[in-house]
Amino acid sequence: MSRSKPTVVVLGTNHFNSPDNGDLFQPETQDILTQNKQQEIAEVIECLVHYNPTKIVLEVLSDQQEKLDESYQAFLQGKYSLKANERHQIGFKLGRAMNHEKLYAVDWNDQVDGIPDLEEWADTHGSPVFEEVKEKGASLTKEIETYFNNHSVREFLRWLNTSSNLNASHEIHMLLALIGDHDQPVGAMWTAQYWYYRNLIIYKNIVDLATSSNDRLFVLYGMGHVHLLTQFLQESGRFNVELVSDYL
Repeated sequence: MSRSKPTVVVLGTNHFNSPDNGDLFQPETQDILTQNKQQEIAEVIECLVHYNPTKIVLEVLSDQQEKLDESYQAFLQGKYSLKANERHQIGFKLGRAMNHEKLYAVDWNDQVDGIPDLEEWADTHGSPVFEEVKEKGASLTKEIETYFNNHSVREFLRWLNTSSNLNASHEIHMLLALIGDHDQPVGAMWTAQYWYYRNLIIYKNIVDLATSSNDRLFVLYGMGHVHLLTQFLQESGRFNVELVSDYL
């Protein structure tokens, strides 16, 4: 007899506020706070409500849960002005639309001893692979900027979460793994000991939230994470993994 499982959907996005967060590539997109973009965000929320999430999971450091609780409660009480980031514009607004009292922080991004700085290593030693990474990353970033600035937010998110775009993002990380030489495989170290490690911790934090087979988790994350998170969630056998495109 098959066991009933909780359901999960992962929505990948760019960071609407274009933060200086250390990402190698950061698309510069139109101001999400304009009246037109706010109407488009409202359309996205109307669509996502049909998924009927029981828990909304955000790219917020897990040790910042208390701060997230405070800002979300203040927002529900009309005492907090939302910022341009996607956590507020999609996560907070979807939470309010679903009458949720709590949102969930699952991110992890601590320093790991011994993990090399790939850009610094490439600058010092020279790396044709890193040059290829920069070229592919710049091309994808330009595509994201152009599509965002010429389509509605709903259209953009559908496009961004196509398998071709998610694969293109993941391929850049697989290129990063090739940086280095026989004696210093710095890219493999960074990819395994930081990037995969980080996403596995996020995956574990998501799994821990699924406390009932009736849970329907909505996970909102930067698109670079979506390939791995979806892979881990699918391969765990613990979830029914649905496509966000079915709701957008």
